[in-house]
Amino acid sequence: MLRLVTFGGLWLADDERGTVPLPQKALFAVVYMLASREFELPRDHLARLLWAGDQGAAKINLRKMIERVRKCAAEGWPIPLDFTASTVRLSAEAIDPDFSVFSADLEPLRRLTVISKLMRHQFLDEANLPVGLKSWVGKQQSAQWEHFRVAFFDAQAAAAFRSHWASVKDSAKQLLERYPDDTAVREVLLRAHRHDERTGSLTRATRQTEFQLSAEVAVAPSTLIELPRLVLLPPQEAQENSAYPARALMEDITISLCALRTVAVVAPYTAARIRQDADKITQLERHSISYVIDTSISGEGLFLQMIFLPSDSVLWAERFRLKPGSLASHRKQIAQMIVNAISNHLQRTEPVLADFRAHPDVYRSYLAGAQHLNRFTLPDLRRARNAFRGTLKARADFAPALAGLSRTYSWEWVLTAQGERELLVKAEEVAQKAIALQPELASAHRELGLSKLYLGDVDGSLEAFDRAEGLSPHLADAICGYADALVHASKPADGLAKIGKAIRLNPICPDDYFWIAAGASYFLGEFRQAISYIDRMGDSSSARRLLAASYAMAGDAAKARIHRRKAQALNPQFDLHTWLSVLPVKEQWQKDLYREGLLKAGF
Repeated sequence: MLRLVTFGGLWLADDERGTVPLPQKALFAVVYMLASREFELPRDHLARLLWAGDQGAAKINLRKMIERVRKCAAEGWPIPLDFTASTVRLSAEAIDPDFSVFSADLEPLRRLTVISKLMRHQFLDEANLPVGLKSWVGKQQSAQWEHFRVAFFDAQAAAAFRSHWASVKDSAKQLLERYPDDTAVREVLLRAHRHDERTGSLTRATRQTEFQLSAEVAVAPSTLIELPRLVLLPPQEAQENSAYPARALMEDITISLCALRTVAVVAPYTAARIRQDADKITQLERHSISYVIDTSISGEGLFLQMIFLPSDSVLWAERFRLKPGSLASHRKQIAQMIVNAISNHLQRTEPVLADFRAHPDVYRSYLAGAQHLNRFTLPDLRRARNAFRGTLKARADFAPALAGLSRTYSWEWVLTAQGERELLVKAEEVAQKAIALQPELASAHRELGLSKLYLGDVDGSLEAFDRAEGLSPHLADAICGYADALVHASKPADGLAKIGKAIRLNPICPDDYFWIAAGASYFLGEFRQAISYIDRMGDSSSARRLLAASYAMAGDAAKARIHRRKAQALNPQFDLHTWLSVLPVKEQWQKDLYREGLLKAGF
């Protein structure tokens, strides 16, 4: 018996010899004939299905494929295909396909579990699917989801009788990812959750969805609607240690999110795979996800942040102190607070989401620029600037791109250290334009604060950063800029506390966070701590001067000289006196301390 795999890959395997080396088009032919139960087809018809374009060329390609299949047979491989002058035949009895589970005679709960596991992957998820088969594959996938739904309702009665709801709950989450408006599936999920909890109490978001369904509604097929997609990324820590309260809290949040009518929630299995993937951004784009709820658990408790992917912005973030003894009794209240906050932000971002759907290319161009700002180097700044200018050519009134453009001018002023005031004037003008277009855009006030800071208006800078934090208390980048302003305002202790908060909100943060933390530490006299922050930067080249000064003040003259030479190689035009004359700090002691370190390092 040959095993045919069609979900999450495509291959035919012999238990004795392994994978049968059939051409991929031959495998497509096997799947089509087996699933359609058409065990003999005209060669011309199969050629049209497998090859688009000129049919003369298609027939030639079919003959070549047949030659390769016959060669496999001659090498002793068990081949289920047979060819005549005009037809192709399939020996269906020799093949056990994975999709046979949809018609398998299994006990209902067992059948649901097997189908659920299979449907975690996609049928014929192949990038090079023949054009002639795409419509057919789409119909097959729709039919498979309907089979899954029927199996789900067949199994729920058995689950109620045997008090075995785990597979039903997991399957309900999968089905709601596909059919977020399916009230019948949602009701079964809530019933299962109530049974498992044995308390009769649910979060308010869940209670609001309780209703009675008629038998007719309960079996009516659902329609797939265009709701925004949300993924709850489980804490890595909760996967590694399976502490019950943490897992139960994630379950409460997931169930309550599934009860919302305004969003399609990605099934937990898919969410776990996204969490584990090295390239999360690609996975999020592949699954058309608009909202990410990122979570982590540490000794400080549970941290959550809600990210709106189209603009790469943090909408909400919160840390919950979780004491092991009280989590079991308070997790429902915590889940309610979390889901209510998520629901509120879903409503607030509806206009922005609608705008994204109307202009997806504008947002993609903006995100391309924003990604370059994660690295604090001149080449990346200029790539970001070009991307933002491209965005503004497509849409001149796109305020987030104007804010990003402003940042590139301010940061170029810092990195070149030539005191070019024109860069800062441009940065301020562009930030003001962004604010005029979108007064509630926190990132625009953040960039205004940055430009004012380097122009020497420290008080005006603090006002702008305070406004940015007030508009978006969880926007880590705004808090980071606020920290920088406090350091320049000769309040390094306040700046260090503020940058610590920003790092906690954005644990995988850009390099400038650590640079600002290092600067605050330097002016507090904590030179070794400053060095350790710079060491955490992915690319510390931009902080070489500060690093050299820190080593010099810490008494390590040899390392100070090494980093001074590297800094001079990166920027041969750097002049100590010119830079100190334009460096905006409020009190002279701060400038004197920086001059002392740079002079000791040999600048």
